[in-house]
Amino acid sequence: MFEDLLTSKNDWFCKAGPLDSVVVSSRVRLARNIENKKFPHHSNAIEQREIVDQVQKMVDELPLSDHFRFVRLNEISSLDRQFLTEHQLMSAEHAASLGDRAVAFDNQEGISLLVNEEDHLRLQVFRPGLNLREAYRSIGEKDEILGKGLAYAKDSRLGYLTACPTNIGSALRVSVMLHLPALVYTHRIAQVLQGVTQLGLIVRGLQGETTQVASAFFQISNQSSLGKRGAEIVEHVDRVARQMIEVETQAQKTAFQQEGLKLQDRICRALGMLKNAKLVRMEEALDGLSAVRVGVEQKFLTGVDLPNLNNLLILIQPAHLAKISARELGPEDEALERARLLRISLKPVDAV
Repeated sequence: MFEDLLTSKNDWFCKAGPLDSVVVSSRVRLARNIENKKFPHHSNAIEQREIVDQVQKMVDELPLSDHFRFVRLNEISSLDRQFLTEHQLMSAEHAASLGDRAVAFDNQEGISLLVNEEDHLRLQVFRPGLNLREAYRSIGEKDEILGKGLAYAKDSRLGYLTACPTNIGSALRVSVMLHLPALVYTHRIAQVLQGVTQLGLIVRGLQGETTQVASAFFQISNQSSLGKRGAEIVEHVDRVARQMIEVETQAQKTAFQQEGLKLQDRICRALGMLKNAKLVRMEEALDGLSAVRVGVEQKFLTGVDLPNLNNLLILIQPAHLAKISARELGPEDEALERARLLRISLKPVDAV
């Protein structure tokens, strides 16, 4: 199931975006609950199923998208759940949850709707590069469509009511995934991230909440939404992201001016490992692709572009490798398949 997503070149992360030399992706997420209904973690199986049925009816009837799929999680395997998580269509918590839950998505448009995760509905929109304003506009349209058929739980003073108090208000989470290798290389990253937290943002890993920072990839997002308008939150995160882009870009420029040959050698060694290794662990792949990405950004490497590297970040993950090889994989087989995929994908890449 979902094998067509492995070969799709129309996924949102396969497209170029604004300032994508530093920003991998932008995401805007809304939490919504249906009035007079218990939150998912306090409801029984029958109540959960009623929510899923109600949302599926909405998805089937309303003009959300021609490519929307609706999937009930208790009808698919644990591998398929992990696959959808790696494809950034739902959260790891949603994949691991028990009970009657679902996800509806359009992978081409970067839109997914999580049903009965922490809240009844979690609508999220992804865009490549730094494109928070467009993602916010798009999610507003979808939210308005859904809101016409679903009675949202809302308080005149507090705003939208959510299972977690930090989401009350606009119930908006805005995040940006950044690639900051120069700041890591020059040991300035801790200072920069400390500044980010002082501005009211939080830092997470590649797949958001509960994930650790991997290599030079960092996700920044707002901490709460209570008392803040959605547009305010979007502008705040966008402004901080642009400041980080400026700092990273200058750090890369300075590093290459001062240690150009040393950095080129480091990039070539990383590329050589990815193109020749027989076994590649996930951490090694992320570090290697981070270096290759710098080579592409600096126009030192040819034969691959940033959207293809974004796609590789998805394909090298465990469930995707299992789907590609059409079998269950142990740790060594997974490393073997990852190495094979990287060798094939990066074969055309070379230094100028």
